Amino acid sequence: MARQFAHRHRSRGQSLVEFALVLPLFLLLVMAIMDLGLAVFSYNSITNAAREGARLAIVNQDTTKITTRATQQSAVARTPTVTVNFYQAAADGTPDTTKTCPIGASTYINVGCLAVVTFQGSYTPITPIIGRILFKNGVTFTAKTVLPVEYSCPNSTQTAAQCPKQP
Repeated sequence: MARQFAHRHRSRGQSLVEFALVLPLFLLLVMAIMDLGLAVFSYNSITNAAREGARLAIVNQDTTKITTRATQQSAVARTPTVTVNFYQAAADGTPDTTKTCPIGASTYINVGCLAVVTFQGSYTPITPIIGRILFKNGVTFTAKTVLPVEYSCPNSTQTAAQCPKQP
């Protein structure tokens, strides 16, 4: 009887040691999965911000409003950078970066030009091991949305604030 008790006592200690060895690895795995989920959410937020900026760009070509709208739509992007360009369409329908659509006080974007909104933001993992060792400066995500201009505003009779079409 004494021999069974001694064996049982040693196995409880062994279980405790195994648990102490496995617990940090398990917690690291759980945190890594959470980091991956947050990174996917961050990328989704950045693509949504680029899409919302492009939706405004196709009806109102005021770059300040487009940049503000895109930045407001991103929930988690740190140090966001928004660029807005208007290009003529190439034969295959993609933006021809050598032919810009003019924008200024006396010229207005033509319907059919392509609005290209690029949103760039960074994400920093929350897990210390992953954040400090693998991604010291964070992860930079870039999203680009290209849509054809549907309405030219401001035009010769309106200012950007008077544009009637808003997404």
